[in-house]
Amino acid sequence: MEKYQQTLDIKIMINTFKKYNLLGLACLPTDENKMPVSGLSTWKGGVTDESLYKDCFGIGIICGEISGGLECIDFDNHFGDAKEIISKFVQLDEVNEIYRKYNIPIESTISGGYHFIYRCSKIEGNKKLARRPKMDEKTRKWIPDGLIETRGEGGYFVSDPTPGYKFVRNSFETIPTITTDERDVLISACKTFNTWADKIIESGEEDANKPGNIYNEKSESISDARRCLIDAGWNESRPGIWQRPGKKKGITATFGIVAPNVFYNFSSSAYPFELNRGYKPFQVVGLLKYGGDFSRLASDLAEKYHEDIPTTKPKKKPELSPVILDDLLSKAFIDIDIPKVKPPIVLFIGNKKRGTTYIEKQRLFTLGNFSAITGKGKSKKTFLTSLMLAAVSKNDNIQNKFFGNLPANKRQVLLFDTEQSGYDAWITSKRVRDLVGYDIPNFGAFDLREYDPLQRCQIIDHAITKYSDGLGFVVIDGIADLAKAINDEEEATRVGTLLMKWTKINNIHIVAVIHQNKNDDFATGHLGSMIIKKSEAVISVKKDPTDRDRSVVSCDNIRGTMDFDDFEFEIDKNNWLPVIDYSDIKTTVIDFYEK
Repeated sequence: MEKYQQTLDIKIMINTFKKYNLLGLACLPTDENKMPVSGLSTWKGGVTDESLYKDCFGIGIICGEISGGLECIDFDNHFGDAKEIISKFVQLDEVNEIYRKYNIPIESTISGGYHFIYRCSKIEGNKKLARRPKMDEKTRKWIPDGLIETRGEGGYFVSDPTPGYKFVRNSFETIPTITTDERDVLISACKTFNTWADKIIESGEEDANKPGNIYNEKSESISDARRCLIDAGWNESRPGIWQRPGKKKGITATFGIVAPNVFYNFSSSAYPFELNRGYKPFQVVGLLKYGGDFSRLASDLAEKYHEDIPTTKPKKKPELSPVILDDLLSKAFIDIDIPKVKPPIVLFIGNKKRGTTYIEKQRLFTLGNFSAITGKGKSKKTFLTSLMLAAVSKNDNIQNKFFGNLPANKRQVLLFDTEQSGYDAWITSKRVRDLVGYDIPNFGAFDLREYDPLQRCQIIDHAITKYSDGLGFVVIDGIADLAKAINDEEEATRVGTLLMKWTKINNIHIVAVIHQNKNDDFATGHLGSMIIKKSEAVISVKKDPTDRDRSVVSCDNIRGTMDFDDFEFEIDKNNWLPVIDYSDIKTTVIDFYEK
């Protein structure tokens, strides 16, 4: 039977080779690694020796003039979403018109990718059309990885009947010949999926120019850049997709796809923009409106934002003018005749009422603030946050200890884990659902261990902004990993400022989990001191010295209400969930105490 199958495979390979030759396709025999079989002196002109196809693993199709102007757009599956990418590609209006007109063949590959195949009178060599950032496990740096590329003159691609390759739409018998203009449309459409830029030009020649940096961070800079492009004759055919002046079909550039505020040009005929370069709004406006005079633009911006123009990179922030200080002072003035509304409570804690054995609900966390959970390593701080996360995700009672109370429009809950391995982070996330007892679609967890401190901050900032409309509660388990050094005062100020910014602007509550020093009970470093000083509540967790599965939770400090009494929880080894110890308390819950 095995010999019969081998004979059948040989016949399939040889017959396919003959068929492809009759269709005007130059072929070559390949091995299991998609490489030309050993022993070939060359394959550039095609391999016509029939005997070499008897023992080969697969067949390669040579692109270019030798196969009648054949070209293949290769959708790689390095990120596992090739099917989604090619589906979006063929649904683009400009691509779909060509796709339906010619019934272009599509072939699936062994890796889950796709080949999009056609002929054209003018093609190029192999080209990378779209790339995406990928973390290099060795260097821990971001590098580009292929998403879409062409196989053209001088290249080849492995094809059916090679194991793992199969046509999903038409075949080589229906390869169409498209026009050069149509090919340009397809190539430029592929480039809209690119999210990597080799170089992003930000503030012109004076990179240290503070007004330009400030400008790039403002939302108005994007609308200014768009207006300058339109005034210069550019056309935004659909959101984020741009055509250069005079171009009626195809795509020249993207805006906001490579990065939120980056204009990325992939045309060599789009002066003054360079090929395959990304530009921040300062550069776009400077080139189009100021004719490349970035100093004049910076001067105008400095006047607008009341900033001095430093000739060199400033070592310290310049002093604010009296006019600006008066404006800031006016905004900061507290008018005691205008009542302030108390911030909504997002989490209550069940506390033993004095003189009784009953539980009284008491305010714990409010919107617009952040709090800290401290403890030494392995004190089970993460188990405590799991109870809190379960309560706010459920927005109800968890074990008569934590009572979620998120407003109806602030029910989204997020967890960012910076310390644990992927598996342990998954276990922690799953524990929240297990405590609730059912699926909780408003809860999302993210593993940030592999990123550097600044990247973690950027990812969290992006997530908080993305979910801001409905976000109410966030836990950052491993806040120290957001700083490059926990004993650096500038880093402590930077991270502390981020917490205050995130909580105030988005009106959320953040719980920051941080370790204690080994020799005392203080949170580690300058960062720990900063967080403790600014926190609404500081809660510590300690291991029970007599029972490693039990931890004691204490209220070190809380603002605006009474301290809650110490309580204990232990780990149920049947399901590895935290359980509150109520051995001396009745589980009747009465009204809460609020100062």
